[in-house]
Amino acid sequence: MQQNDPPPGGDAASAAVGEKSHPPRFRPPRMLFQAIDRPSVQEKILDGVSRKIAKLHSPPAFGKTAALRAAYEHVTTNPGGMAELFPQGISHCGWLTFSHSYADAAHAVTDLATALGVAPLPGKMTLPELFDEVGCRSGCTLLFLDEVEEPSEPGVASMLSELFLNAPDNLRIASAFRHLPHLPLARLGVRGLVTELTARELAFSRSELRTLFGRLANANEMETFYRASYGWPALAQITRDLLPGISDPSERRSLFDGNHPRLHAYVSEELAALVSPSLHAILRYCAILDDFSPELAEHLSGLKMLPAEIRALDDLYPLIEKSALGPGWYCLHPVLRRCLEAELAVDPNLLPARLHSKAAVWFTERQLIQKAVSHAAQGGNFSLAADAIRQAGGVNLFIRAGHTVLQTLIEDLPASVIHESPGLMLCHTLVLAKSGNVQAARERIEALKMMPGQCELEGFDINSSAFGHIEGMIGIYQDLCSVPAAVRELERMAAELPPQATWDLGWINNHLCIAYTRTGRLDLAHRTALKGLACYREEKAVYAEAFMLMHLGLVNSLAGNFSAALSFCRQAQELARSAEWKDENLDAICSVAAAEIHYQRGDLRQVEESLNEAMKPIVRGEGWVEIFVRLFWNLARSRLRLSGLDLALAAIDKAEEVAVERSLPRLKHASNIMRVELFTRSGLIESAVAIADRLTGMVQEAAALDHWTWRETNDFHLARARLHVAQGNYAEAMENINLVLATSHGNGSGHYLLAAEVLAVRVTWEDGAYGRSLEFLQSAIARARVHEVTQMFVDEGPEFAAILRAIVRRFGLKVFSADGVDFISRVVGQRALLPGERSPKTRNGKAPSAQGLLSAREREALLLLRKGKSNKEIARDLGLSEATIKFHMKNVFLKLGVNRRSMAIAVSDKLKIN
Repeated sequence: MQQNDPPPGGDAASAAVGEKSHPPRFRPPRMLFQAIDRPSVQEKILDGVSRKIAKLHSPPAFGKTAALRAAYEHVTTNPGGMAELFPQGISHCGWLTFSHSYADAAHAVTDLATALGVAPLPGKMTLPELFDEVGCRSGCTLLFLDEVEEPSEPGVASMLSELFLNAPDNLRIASAFRHLPHLPLARLGVRGLVTELTARELAFSRSELRTLFGRLANANEMETFYRASYGWPALAQITRDLLPGISDPSERRSLFDGNHPRLHAYVSEELAALVSPSLHAILRYCAILDDFSPELAEHLSGLKMLPAEIRALDDLYPLIEKSALGPGWYCLHPVLRRCLEAELAVDPNLLPARLHSKAAVWFTERQLIQKAVSHAAQGGNFSLAADAIRQAGGVNLFIRAGHTVLQTLIEDLPASVIHESPGLMLCHTLVLAKSGNVQAARERIEALKMMPGQCELEGFDINSSAFGHIEGMIGIYQDLCSVPAAVRELERMAAELPPQATWDLGWINNHLCIAYTRTGRLDLAHRTALKGLACYREEKAVYAEAFMLMHLGLVNSLAGNFSAALSFCRQAQELARSAEWKDENLDAICSVAAAEIHYQRGDLRQVEESLNEAMKPIVRGEGWVEIFVRLFWNLARSRLRLSGLDLALAAIDKAEEVAVERSLPRLKHASNIMRVELFTRSGLIESAVAIADRLTGMVQEAAALDHWTWRETNDFHLARARLHVAQGNYAEAMENINLVLATSHGNGSGHYLLAAEVLAVRVTWEDGAYGRSLEFLQSAIARARVHEVTQMFVDEGPEFAAILRAIVRRFGLKVFSADGVDFISRVVGQRALLPGERSPKTRNGKAPSAQGLLSAREREALLLLRKGKSNKEIARDLGLSEATIKFHMKNVFLKLGVNRRSMAIAVSDKLKIN
C-alpha cells in the first residue's frame, strides 16, 4: 500500500490511527457475540472483490457484517498475502457503514471520500471527481460498505447506482444489504463482475454449527436444530447462549426443535420489522399450510395482498422461501411457522379445523389431491378426503405420485372410513404391501375379491387393472412373480394393449422385467425395462421412472455391464432424492442397486455405510428377494474385509430373520450360500462343508418348489468350487466352474462369467494348467478392465496376488496390453484388506501403479536402463554392487518377458511402466 495515503484501515498501523481520528462508521463495529471462522464465506467475498463487486444480501442477523469485517481484517492485516487475488497490489482499504438518512448525495460522497482515503477538495466533491482521484492510484482500492439500505432521497439513490455501475476498474466494492438492492447490475453480472452471497450462502452449515456449539449439543440435537433453523446464524447464537442455563430436558428439546419462546420472540420481531401488519396477519393464516400461494393466502384470510406485499415474498428468505411446488408457491421457515401457529392458537376467532376444511375445498377445486386429502383429514372432513382419493383414481395415485403420497393420505383417514369403501380398502391393501406387511395385504385382497358387486361401487373398477397391479406386486414381494402361467398372461396383455395405454404397459413391463430377471432371461428383462421406462417417462411418473431405472441397474449389473448399471442407478438416485426425497424406502432400494457396482470397484467403506443406512427402511418396508440378497450379500462381504467375520455373519443372521418373517425360502437358501462363502474365505472349512452338504441335499426339492433359481445355482457352484480349492480338490472345483461358465454363456450373465473366470485362474494355476490360467486371466481382465471392476480379483486374497506375480514371471508382461498391466498392478497393489484396514490409495484415489509387479529397486534400475546406462553405471548411481544390479535386471527381464535390454525398454514403453 502507498504510505502517502492516509486512509483508515490502509494497513495495521493506519487502521489504529483511523480508529482514533474517524467516527465509528469508518471502521468495522465490534462483534459482541461468539464468532467462528468462516473461511469459505471470506474466500467468496474476497474473490468477488477481486473481480469487481461482492454483494451480500439477507435479512438481519445473518452475519453479513461479521463476514465483511473478517474479509476487511484479512486484507488490512495481510496486504502482502493478496498478490494472487490482486496482482497489481492494494493501495487502500476502507470501511463505511452507509447511513440511510443521508440528506443529499453530497453528504454521502463526502463520507465515501473519507472511507476511500481521498483528501476533500475545496467545495463539494462530486462522485466523478472522487472516481478520478481513486483511478489515478497504481493499485486497487477496496471499499467495504455495510448496512446499505434503499435510500429514500432520490439523489442518494442515483449516486449509489452510479457508484456500482461507473466505478473505475481499480475500485473494488464489497457491500451488504438487508433487502435485495434495486441496482442495475445485470450488465456487470453478465460479464462475471458481480458475486452474490445470499442467506443460503451465509447460513451456517452443519459443520459450522458443530463448531459453534462444541460440546454443548450432541450430533442428534445438532441435526434436529439444523433442520429446524436452516442454519440461521441468529437463531444459532440465541440457542447457544441459552443452552448453559437450561436443565429441563423438555425445554432443551423445544429449543432444538425451534419451538422455544425466545426463538419465537426474535423471529416475530424480525417479521414485524420486515413486513406490513396486514401481511403479518395474512401469514398467520398460512401457518396451517406446508405450502401457500398468494391466492390461497387471500382465500384463507379474507384479506387482499397488495402487489408490493406479493413482491416482498421473494425478498424474505429464509423467513419465507420458494416452494418445490413451483413458481408462485412459498413456504414458511419452520421456526416462523411454529411462531405463527402459537399466535393462531391464542386467537379465539381462528379455528385451525375450519381453516383446514377451507383449504381442502380450495385444493380440491384445483385437483391438488394430496393437499386436499391432507387438509380435509386434519379438518375432520373425512368424507371429503375419501371422495378426493376416489376422484383421483385411488391406486393410480401410487403410480403417479409415489407410495409415500398414498401412504400419507390413507394414514390420515380413520379405519371406519376406509372400510366403508372398497376403493379405499384396495388403496390400504397397496399401502400394506409396500410397507412390508405382505401377508396382511394378501388377506385383504382375497377378502375384497369375495365382496359382491365391487365393480359397480364408486365407479371404480377394482376387478381388472387395479387388482392385477396389486396382485402382481404382492407376487413379487412373495417371490412368486415367475409362475409361467402368470408370465404368459402378462405377455399376452402387453401384446394386445395399444401403444397409448402407457399406464397399463408400464406396470406390465415392470412386472415382466422382474420375472425375466428371476428366470435368467436377461435380454428380455433389459428390453422390457426400457419399454417400461419409456411408458413412465411419457406419463411423467417420476416415482415409477426411478424404479425402472433401478431395475435397469440391476439387470445390467447381472449382465456384466457395470458402467451402464452404475449410470442407471445414479439416475434413479437423483430422481428419488429430488422428486421423492421423503420416500426413504425408494432411496434405500436405489442405494442397494448402486452398492453392487461400488463393491465391485472396491469402494468398500462407501458400500458398508450406504447399506447400513439402507437396511432399516428396506427391512421394515418394501423389498423382494433380489434386493434383500444384494443388500445382505454386499454388506456381509464389505464387513468381512473391513470389520471381521462376526459383523459379516450378523448381516447374514439378519437376512435369515427377514426370510423367516416374510416367508421367503429362496432368501433362506441364499443366506446359507453366503455362509459357505464367508466360512471358506475365513478358513473355517469344516463349518463351510457342513452347510454345503446340507444345501446339496435340499437343492432338488427347493428347485421343484421354485425356491432355487439360476442365481442360487451359480452362487452355490462358485461357493462349492472355492471350498474344493481350499480342500485341494481342483478337478471338482473346475467342474463347478464349468457349469457356471456354461450357464452364463447361455444367458449372457457377464457378472457370473467374470466371477467364474477369476476363480478359474486360481484353480487352473494351482492344478498346473498354466496356459489355461493365463487364458482365463486375459479374458477376465478384458471383461473387468473397461468397467474398473477389481474387487472380484482382490477378494480371492493374497494367494491370488501371488498367482498373478507368478504368471507375470512365467509369461512376462508382454503378453498383456498396457491397460492390462495397469489393471494387474492395481489388483496386486490393492491386496485383500484386513479388518479395519483402509484400501491403499494415492492422491488421485487409485491404487499405487505397478506395486508388487516391479519392486522399487527394479523400477529404479529400469528407469536408468531406459536412460541408456550400463549395469556398472546403474550400480554406481544407486550405490549398489554390480552383481546386485544384475540380479535386479534379471528379475526385470523375467517379468517383462524379454531377454535383451532393447526389448526391455521397448516393452516397458509400450506398457507405460515408469
